Amino acid sequence: MRRIGALASRRATLAEAELARAQRAAEEAAHALTEAELALSDCIADVAAQREALRAACQSEPGGAPVLRRWRRDDQAQIDRIAPARQAVTDRQSERDDAELALGEASARHRALARRREKYALLEEELHDGA
Repeated sequence: MRRIGALASRRATLAEAELARAQRAAEEAAHALTEAELALSDCIADVAAQREALRAACQSEPGGAPVLRRWRRDDQAQIDRIAPARQAVTDRQSERDDAELALGEASARHRALARRREKYALLEEELHDGA
């Protein structure tokens, strides 16, 4: 009976370590998401400023169609900078969701193994008191 209790205790200890790792991973994933969202906001603000500068430069330059083509190309390049930042946010959201799912599973395993450890500890006490 002691061996079973010791095994249950070891498993519960391992589950505690797994839970701590999952909590740390979830916190890091949440932090990474926040960082990605801030980077996206900064990127959008920078793109807006750059587009405004390009528009002002285009309007002040004479040249007709070539200037307009260059402005359209440069403007599109600025807009295209946003997509990777948005994708990074989406990726970080997915990673956070995965980390939260793993945390929930680790928490459930930890609770089950802690209950089992407690059950065997009580059983050992009863056997010890009865002997």
